[in-house]
Amino acid sequence: MTDTSPPPPFVRPPGPQRGRIPRDQSPTARGYLVNAADIERVYPHATQVIQRGHWLTYEQAEVNATLQKLGEYRLNNFNGLTTIRFLEPEPAALFAEHALANGLHRLRANSHKGATREEVAIEWERREAEREEILAWGRTTGMLREVVQHYRFERSTGAWSYTAHLSAGRLIEKTHPTVGDPVNHAGVMIVWAEKEHRAWFWNGCRGNHHL
Repeated sequence: MTDTSPPPPFVRPPGPQRGRIPRDQSPTARGYLVNAADIERVYPHATQVIQRGHWLTYEQAEVNATLQKLGEYRLNNFNGLTTIRFLEPEPAALFAEHALANGLHRLRANSHKGATREEVAIEWERREAEREEILAWGRTTGMLREVVQHYRFERSTGAWSYTAHLSAGRLIEKTHPTVGDPVNHAGVMIVWAEKEHRAWFWNGCRGNHHL
């Protein structure tokens, strides 16, 4: 005898969770992380590549292929630094070596020339010294407060991070025209404020809460 009972009704599976992931929950929805604190918690191991110039098409393809082999990751670019965050420390170390071995660091704006290991080491030291100088300048002139508040205001109106960053750079350019790289100055101060005063920094801002 043939069973003629109707098939069970179709039940749509639950959609992915969005927004903030509770700290006691497995990060099954980590693709929807929207703030810096959760991103750093779920992907705690990071490496950075200086990228003031763009990768060539074949280099970008190789980077994509390498990252896919290394497992889950989050990638973000802000102020000429590309940060790749991983779940475990080993892929972060492997990609750091890959970037050095393949000349992926770009030290000059709009340049396709890859830097050597020695040049990269010197540049990291230079950037750290420059960072301290910029922060000291910002505190002395009051521009640290002005730039950070300008960026936060732009984000509160719905501007993307890149747009808000450029706008903050234009503020420096307008008020202190002798500054050689106003966008970099703005970026250094924004990164510092976001890290040191994160809860206050994002209060009232719209969209994703990360740079």
